[in-house]
Formats: sequence, structure tokens, C-alpha cells
Amino acid sequence: MHILKALPLSLLLALICLSLLGCKDPAGTAELHDYQQRLQRVLQLETTPVKPAAGLAFPAKSALQQPLPELRIDLLDAFATRSCGLDMLIAERNSSMGKVFTASKRLDYEVRFLATLERCLQQDWQEPLKSQLAAVYQEKAQSIDIALNNMLQTDNTLRKRWLAADRGVGSKDATGFNETLGALQQFVDLKQAIARQDWYSASKIDPEAALQVLHHTEFLSELQFSLRYANSWFATVNPTLLAIEPASLCPRGPTEQLTILSTVFRKYFIAEVQAYLAELTRYQQQSWPLILALYEDSLMLPVLTERYHTQAEQLQQQLLQHIGWYQQLNQRCPVGLTG
Repeated sequence: MHILKALPLSLLLALICLSLLGCKDPAGTAELHDYQQRLQRVLQLETTPVKPAAGLAFPAKSALQQPLPELRIDLLDAFATRSCGLDMLIAERNSSMGKVFTASKRLDYEVRFLATLERCLQQDWQEPLKSQLAAVYQEKAQSIDIALNNMLQTDNTLRKRWLAADRGVGSKDATGFNETLGALQQFVDLKQAIARQDWYSASKIDPEAALQVLHHTEFLSELQFSLRYANSWFATVNPTLLAIEPASLCPRGPTEQLTILSTVFRKYFIAEVQAYLAELTRYQQQSWPLILALYEDSLMLPVLTERYHTQAEQLQQQLLQHIGWYQQLNQRCPVGLTG
């Protein structure tokens, strides 16, 4: 039998891994994994794999998509509005491309239509065209929130970005963070302009440009992975650590074990793990308010809250528990662990 065929799969993968210039932990896990290994060695703990829990599932697109009312203007009336440019928008909607608008393109169209129609209504029209245009304006203004929610809830790029990546945010690697915040802010500005019926300002914001940014950067997906992984890491490590009575580590004063533990705490937990978690906290605190502003009235809010807000809150609680154990250890075994 070939020797490779006789090897267990896990060992075979390990050998392949070593042959490829060494295997690295996925981004967003290296600091935690390294500290965990050192902690387990110095305290003689069993290795426990970290298994992040699955997040809540999103509602199906079909359950979120809402139909927009189809309003028709007579061709003769449409021709009459050429002086204010409304005829061009009507033609755009009736074109082959206009009939298959994506949710984002439809929102952009509806906003531009309202901005143009608002200008049109300032002209002196004869009846019944004047009343017809006013009625169309009212209908469009009342249904614009449907177009906005359709984009926020069913756009493929957005829904993909709200899924976790298979890796996290790397330490000191904020690639895509500022671009992501800018794209989210554009959506918030658009939503706010729509809410105050400032169609001119809303029409100057292109949702396609913001979506393009989110299509090219996976930062939100990576942040979600990092928050969930770190939270699951503490949920795995803390129970074993907290089960150790601090006083049991120094029954007759400081030991070599405590000296090594002090080094692990300072060099690997404080300098690397806690510093990394501080980065994640900053990213979450700057991005979550924008996400919340976009989805505060959405059926997707519970899922997004669990993925970005709840995970961050639980992570902070787990972190405090972890540090609390070291504080107790420092009180019972005075070797300056937290001094």
C-alpha cells in the first residue's frame, strides 16, 4: 500500500500543510490561537478547539421584496413634459433595460423621477395634466420607502456583505475600513434625504457607486467573522481558566510557572490579544451606528443586531471575565501580573 494512502486524513493534511512553506492561521485568529497555546502549556490545560456558533439566518428575499405601484402617464402627456425632462425618464423606464431594473437601479430611478417631477410641478400646466402630475408625485413620494427597503433588504451585494467571511480582520490591517464607512455613510445620507423629501440631494447620491465599494471590500464580512470567532474563543477558554483557583498556583509563594504566566500575560495577551480586540471594538463602534441607522425599521435588524452588536457586547463581557481572573490571581499571588 502506498504510504500516503495509509496515513490518516488529518495527518496527511498536516504534512501537505507543512510542505507548503508552513500553514498559517486565518487572519483574525492568529493572536488568539498563539496566546491560547501558550496559556495551555503553562497551565497544563487540554487543547480545546474553537467552534464559532452559527449566526441567525436572514429572512428570504422573497419575504422581503415588495411590489412598487406601476404608474402610467399617457404618451401625449409624456411628450408634453419634454420641457422639464420628465419625458426622458418615462422613456428610460419603458426601455428594455428599465423593465428589468435591479432594486438599486430602481431606487435611483425613483429618486431621480421625483426630483425631476418636483421641478416640473413648478411650471404652469393645463388641466387635467396638472392634476395628473400632482397625483403621480404623491404616489411616488408615498412609495419611495418601498424602493429603499427593497434595495437594503434584497440587493445581492448587501446580503453577501452581511454574511461572515471565512477569515477575519487581520491585526493592524484596516484595508477597506474607511471605504466601507464611506459607502455606509452614503446610504445613510440617501435614506435621510429621502426621509425629508429632499429629492435633489437624494438624486445626487448614486447607490450603485456605494454598492461597488462594498462589492470590492469584504471588511464587513471579515469584521463579523472576527467578532464571532473572538467571542467563541473566550467562550471556549474562559470556563477552563475560571475553574482554576488562583491561590492554587502559589501555595508557598511565587513559582517559575507564575513567572512564565506573567510573561505570557504581558507579552501575548496585553500586547497582542487585547490590542487586537481594541481594534475590533473600534471598527464595530464606528460601523454599527451606520448599519443601525440603515436597518432600524427593517425585518433584517434582528439578524444584523445579533451579528454585529450582540457579538460585540458578549465579547466585552467575556474579555472582562478573562481579565478578572488575572486580577484575582494578582491579589492571591503577588507577582505583578496586572501591575
